This record gives sequence, C-alpha cells and structure tokens, in this order.
Amino acid sequence: MAPWTTEIMESFKSVKPELESDFTPAAYNKLLNTLFPVNTPYTVFPQVHRHEDSSTPSSRTTFTVYYKNTPVFLLDLHPYPNLARISTREIADNHIRMHVRDLLPYCPLPALYALSAFGTRLAFYTITPGSIILPVRATSSGNTSAYEDVGAPADWWDCDLLDDDGAIRLKEVVNKIRNQCENL
Repeated sequence: MAPWTTEIMESFKSVKPELESDFTPAAYNKLLNTLFPVNTPYTVFPQVHRHEDSSTPSSRTTFTVYYKNTPVFLLDLHPYPNLARISTREIADNHIRMHVRDLLPYCPLPALYALSAFGTRLAFYTITPGSIILPVRATSSGNTSAYEDVGAPADWWDCDLLDDDGAIRLKEVVNKIRNQCENL
C-alpha cells in the first residue's frame, strides 16, 4: 500500500519538463495543503527563492505553515541533484537553522519543527526555546559548536517522503503539531 493517496504520489512522480523543469514544489504544496487543510486555521505559505551565481543557478522553495497567523512548521525545499554537493547541503543546513531561529519566538508550540528536503529526501529539525537545534552540528573531533570538518552530512537526509519510513515520520510530526495546536 502506498504511503500517500494516488493523487499525491502521482504529483511527485509525474514531472512534465515541457511545462515545468521541476514540479516538486507544486507536489509539496499539494501535500502540505492536504496535511494542513485550507478549511482549517492552517495556511501554507510558499515562497520561491532564485539564486544565480556564475557556476550554478538554483532555486529553493520555502513553505511556512501558519496556525492562526503564527508559524508552526517550516519546509525548505532544494532540487534533488544538489544533495550530492557538500556546499549545497551546508547552505541548506545554514538556511534552515537561521530560519527556525528567526521563527521560534513567534511559534506558540513547545517546539518548532522543520524539514529540509532535497527532492523527496528529508532531514528533520526541531528546536525548543532555550535549546540547540537538532540535529546537532558536529566536527570530526566531536565538537558540537562548529562543523567545518564534516559539513552537513548527506545521511541527515535519511529518508524518502515517498517511502513508508519518510511518510510515517512526517505524519508523526504533523500529528504532534496539530494536536498541540488544538490544545492552544
């Protein structure tokens, strides 16, 4: 049995290059609006960021989920082929950490949850007030204050959204968020 409905699975698998070079942001928009329905107090706010430098033009889409105008979830999406690049993983990791630190003071929940995604490969992040962001950065020497020796390891993106494990993990996070929001 597929971890998502047929419509969601097809939206991730049916790329039409003649229409869009990467249909993944639209598929995530459909998924997030299914998990956080539009007829509830949730709003999914997508933002597309384009970055072009002399060597590699790229784009990133950030989805912030709001509950009654307060942020409760963040998903930062990058093109899958960039997962292989250490520098791109470091940029993705830095961006999501910066973004969750910026949003945390406005989050009404005990924790702010976030996902960094390269295509359908997912890395899960969590931060609570007064604590460090998980996963913890570490160097090869074990120092958790910096990570220049290791970067953001590719194995942080350790599950696939379209597999059972990735779907279960995402659904668990969404259920936590929705349950906590109901108790506000």
